[in-house]
Amino acid sequence: MTLNRIGAARAWFVAACVLLVLFGIYTAIFSTGVLLYPTLHIEQWLLHRPLTSLDCVLFEWKLLGEVEASALFTLLLASACLLLGYRRRMLPYLFLLLLLGVAAEYVGKQVFPQVIPINTQFGINSLACPQMWNKPSSVKIMVALGMWWKAPPVHAGRIRNEQFSATAPLIFDEHASIVNGYPSGHAIRWCFIGLVACWLIWRHMKYRLLRILLMAIALAIAFGGGFAQFYIGLHLSTDLIAGYLLGVSSACCAIGLLLLNETKRKTLAPPGDNSAKRQIAGVSGSQGL
Repeated sequence: MTLNRIGAARAWFVAACVLLVLFGIYTAIFSTGVLLYPTLHIEQWLLHRPLTSLDCVLFEWKLLGEVEASALFTLLLASACLLLGYRRRMLPYLFLLLLLGVAAEYVGKQVFPQVIPINTQFGINSLACPQMWNKPSSVKIMVALGMWWKAPPVHAGRIRNEQFSATAPLIFDEHASIVNGYPSGHAIRWCFIGLVACWLIWRHMKYRLLRILLMAIALAIAFGGGFAQFYIGLHLSTDLIAGYLLGVSSACCAIGLLLLNETKRKTLAPPGDNSAKRQIAGVSGSQGL
């Protein structure tokens, strides 16, 4: 193992620790309640957006960020690591990091409940496509496949609730809702899987344009998966930020472990690329001389 690789791995581990400390500081600030009113004002700003059929597609995609689906994606990611020449022990490492994120989500949701005024909650409930909740599985599958036109139209009452909540006063009384969403597990898992995949693509994909395209897709998945939950009202902005910090920290740790467990470098070179063969032939020819 080269010293450069060890140094790079240490840098990733330091980045993971810094992000973890930032998460701790952010959580300490969050626990004081000082972020409550700014968070609710962000939610009211979000409630000015139009309700569309796209909300139903994003709601159905929520299942892709659940623990079971994330475990499957992590298995695929680990399989790709094995094919690229990383040691087999990366498989339990990746799953351990995934489980640590799940544990952080579970503990956070038990310890840090958040209070939402009932006036605001009315509007938030309208963001997650409630008209789909009682629809048959066949309709949900079509919408999950991106067929937004199959989603039922938005009820006029939901639009009125959203418009009312966007400007309603923030009143904390006995009718206020208690939500447990801190931190966002979807943001943790999507960041973890998406950023590790992005790093693997950057390190091993030789096609420049394809590498850029796949990295952009991986980054969109990493940060868009969690943001979608905020967009449809299933998480608050504070949940999202905390999830991002934990997810990126986990990804940095995974990348450091990958650097320490790389046995051989495989690059996804284009078929018929004889550059390596020419190089070997050149070396052999020079030795013959």
